[in-house]
Amino acid sequence: MKKVSIIVPVYNTEKYLRKCLTSLVNQTLSDIEIIIVNDGSPDNSKKIVEKYLKEYPDKVKYFEQPNGGQGSARNLGLTKASGRFIGYVDSDDYVDLSMYQKMYDEAIKTDADIVMCSHTIVYEDSNKEEVEKLFLKTDDNKTNCFFNNAGVCNKIYKRELLKDFTFRSKVWYEDIDFVTKVIMNAKKISYVDEGLYYYLLRQGSTMNNNNAPKNLDILKSFDSILTYLEEHKEFKKYYPEVEYLAIYHIYVAPIVRIINAKNVTNKKVIIDKLITYMHTNFKDYKHNKYLYLLDQNKKIIYHLINLRWYWLVKLIFKVKGSLK
Repeated sequence: MKKVSIIVPVYNTEKYLRKCLTSLVNQTLSDIEIIIVNDGSPDNSKKIVEKYLKEYPDKVKYFEQPNGGQGSARNLGLTKASGRFIGYVDSDDYVDLSMYQKMYDEAIKTDADIVMCSHTIVYEDSNKEEVEKLFLKTDDNKTNCFFNNAGVCNKIYKRELLKDFTFRSKVWYEDIDFVTKVIMNAKKISYVDEGLYYYLLRQGSTMNNNNAPKNLDILKSFDSILTYLEEHKEFKKYYPEVEYLAIYHIYVAPIVRIINAKNVTNKKVIIDKLITYMHTNFKDYKHNKYLYLLDQNKKIIYHLINLRWYWLVKLIFKVKGSLK
């Protein structure tokens, strides 16, 4: 059994893949396996992977599948993993060379089910880097973990913690419901408050394109979470945390993304669907006990959306962009 298995779905990222894989094969934690799942990528990613397979046969494993989306590739990767802990890396991102050593050591020291690190945003158009520090504003580690980055990649997980969960396939936001359910089931969560995971913010990435209707996929994530709460009554105590996640991931972030999308004609229809979902499934969200945790900018956006002043939201981001 390896100490950590790192699962890397690959699709159309040949430009970034070498940097990603180089950061993994050179980890200071040597007892790892890197499980690469080619999700039917039509580019030259396979040729790039073959080089690493040849040079690091004891570390790199390679599998292929027809295109099924990132979630499907991660599911396949988990079935091939042997590690005591599981990590995930997106193939256009990369990690600090000490990331898995530091996180594994923290997991062993604290007997944690999940260890989470901060991440560093890398802006492709400017090479600017910005560390997003961990959200550690409450006294409870699990609550902090709910409210940190909802992605799967800046964490490691005890293998047995994941045995009952899979990612949804061919959708956006496949991380959110997976991570939320896993956090609910974790007994101990620890942190390494360093920006060890490098998240590349690029124009062609899923969360940075103009496919506005795909933002509605977030509703499927919350359908899944709410169903899970109904089926597992012991976790209904986390409803306020789930509601706060919905405020950000349904009400704030996607609506901002849609408002700022280009060449989209049905913005109001899509936004109305998101708002209707909030009013239907989180009727009392305006009184959520965690609203005070929104930073000042998000509070402003939240209140403008409540007022339906979308034009002002767009103006704020236009001015912000012109000042860069």
